[in-house]
Parts: sequence; structure tokens; C-alpha cells
Amino acid sequence: MLDPNVLTWMESTPSAVLTWYSQSGRLEFTGPVMARWLAKTANYVDEVLGGEQPGVALALPASWRTLVWVTGAGLAGGDVSITAESDLSSFDIFVTSNEDEARAAAADDPGLIVLLQDLGMMALEWSGDLPDGVSDAIAEVGSQPDGLAFAGAVPARLPQGEPSPSLEAGNQPVVVCGEPYIGSIWEAWCLQRPAIWIQPGLDTDTIMAQENLV
Repeated sequence: MLDPNVLTWMESTPSAVLTWYSQSGRLEFTGPVMARWLAKTANYVDEVLGGEQPGVALALPASWRTLVWVTGAGLAGGDVSITAESDLSSFDIFVTSNEDEARAAAADDPGLIVLLQDLGMMALEWSGDLPDGVSDAIAEVGSQPDGLAFAGAVPARLPQGEPSPSLEAGNQPVVVCGEPYIGSIWEAWCLQRPAIWIQPGLDTDTIMAQENLV
């Protein structure tokens, strides 16, 4: 689990708490920036379904945006699943990066909140047209306050099947290669250690040298 108090640590940490290496490049998040993303996501989930322990389904690949959704929705009490299932009847919110999936989900269940998530590293909005009944995930989250706007944030829980490793206290960044990744990053944050995620296929040795970890 990830306690909401981790946001306090992030807000007071001007250095990077997450560095994300993918085929698209390197992206660094300082503590205040990550805290804002998590708070905005939690605020959105609380605003649309506050107090209902919403079920949140994510049909998303390994991405910093997926990490933010799992964490932010969890802090708002959401029961988050990373799933490729077509049966979404037990969920209240569905987030996908696939336009066809979003269109079908919205048509099948008009009561389901369906969001399209652009996975571009620096995307500011969904890059195409939105199907009927589908909203832009970046716009919905981005319009929320920068800090938690509701009382009663709860510890976020890992999605089913995501392991929770045990790490030692220290100051060095925790390096996470590929998947699973969310539990390792959460554990690093719980220990007030930054995390570095490296996509499979990248030159890990070179990255470690760039980060002064060798």
C-alpha cells in the first residue's frame, strides 16, 4: 500500500522522485510535479464517484501515466485493476489508450465513465476526435486542483497480481527494469527514495552511468 502522507514528502522534495526511461526518451518528475499529478487524479476520481469505492479499470501498458492512475485513483479509495477484459460491468471508470475499445465500452454501457488516455510523453490532450460518450483523460484530470481537495484520502492498494517487494532504506535511487513496476516504485517512495524505471530493450548500463549509479 501507499500512504497518502507520501504526498507530503513529494511536495517538499525539489529533486526527482521518478525518472522514466522509454523508447521515447527520458522524463523526470520532481516531487512537487508528481504530487500534483497524483492529487489531480485522486481529485477527479473523488469528484465523479467520491465515497463509493469505485472500480477503476485500466487498459493501459506500462507507462508513467498508468502509474499515476493506479496511485491517484487508489488514494481516492478506488479499487484499481489493470485489465484487458471486455466485461466491464463491475467497473465505474474505464481508461484506455485504444479509441475502438473506448467507443465500444461507451456504447455497451452508457453509465460507465470512459476516458481516452493519450500516452505521449508530453501530451496535453487526446490527439484525435473523441467518440460519443468518451472524455479526454488528460483534460478531465488536468482541470482538477493541484492539491488534495477532499478529506479522507486512504492508502492506495496495488492492483491484483502486482507484487510488493521489500526494499532496504537508503538514499540511492531504486532502479526498476520493465514489469512489474508499480509495487517497486511505491516501496521506493515509502522509503523516501527516488525511483528510476527503464523500459526493456534500452541500454541499462549506459543509463546507469548517466544517472551516476556505477
